[in-house]
Amino acid sequence: MKKKSRVKICDDLWKNVIKKRANYRCERCGSKEYVQAHHIIPRTDYSLRYDLMNGIALCRGCHLYWAHKDALGFVNWLKENAIRNYEYLENERGGIVKNDYQFIEDYLTKELEK
Repeated sequence: MKKKSRVKICDDLWKNVIKKRANYRCERCGSKEYVQAHHIIPRTDYSLRYDLMNGIALCRGCHLYWAHKDALGFVNWLKENAIRNYEYLENERGGIVKNDYQFIEDYLTKELEK
């Protein structure tokens, strides 16, 4: 399978695990409408791209008009409401990249099935 296909599969699994973990509700406002998975540290940091601590479920409004438009407000909210994630990500960003997509796919599939 091509790398691009593996990345897409893993991205989709990651998104589904993040949304399921939040019971398909926005973790900021509680909305069940248009829930999306948001990477706290951008997914371009491949060391954290599939890390479940790097994800939060947000409705489309909170995702696009808050997390992406008010970065400082988002970070402050994260420090108050998800300090464990914040501290973990602060220490782990820029770490070793894990490119074993089969392992990542298997891991995320098991998490989704929980």
